[in-house]
Amino acid sequence: MSEILAAGGTTLYVIIFCSVVALGFTIERFISFRQAKCNLETFLPDLESSLKLGKWDDALQHCQKSRGLIPRILSVGLKHKDESVEDIRLILIDEVQINALPSLNKNLDILSTIAKGAPMLGLLGTVLGMIQMFEVIAAAGLGDPQKMANGIRLALFTTAAGMMVAIPVIFVHAYFKTRIRNFERDTYNCLTKFIRLVRRRKEVSS
Repeated sequence: MSEILAAGGTTLYVIIFCSVVALGFTIERFISFRQAKCNLETFLPDLESSLKLGKWDDALQHCQKSRGLIPRILSVGLKHKDESVEDIRLILIDEVQINALPSLNKNLDILSTIAKGAPMLGLLGTVLGMIQMFEVIAAAGLGDPQKMANGIRLALFTTAAGMMVAIPVIFVHAYFKTRIRNFERDTYNCLTKFIRLVRRRKEVSS
């Protein structure tokens, strides 16, 4: 292992650093997505019941005590219940676009950069290793083919290391992007139901 690390040089250490960073942000994103998740099957019925009865305070308390991003978004709408339905709808859309989605996309650009950059770093390490090896050959000749073969093997290890970092990160990044698309779909479905209930309640009150 020490021989491989020495052969990989600075480039290999940078790849290892990238893998540590990717692992850290992956764990951070898993925790963040877990905190953002909401069980809609248990959350929505109580919210709908409170809104149908005009119990705005109960609906707000239900949102505030429920875990997840969707209850947090809807609580913003309930705090503006005295405004027009159209204004509430716009406020909720802004809350999704300005706060909720950016919070879910946070640090995903870093994972994407690592996924794209790690193979390039690996290739760079291989090229630099090959250059060094050919400099040795130019100085000492091809006296020992075995040493040349070992040099090539060690140089190519940086490319393998870059791919080993990039491939899992690509899948992790795609997984989080899918989770965000699903969240966006569920959120707008909930917002549609919420706005309908608010409009109906306001019509009854008036």
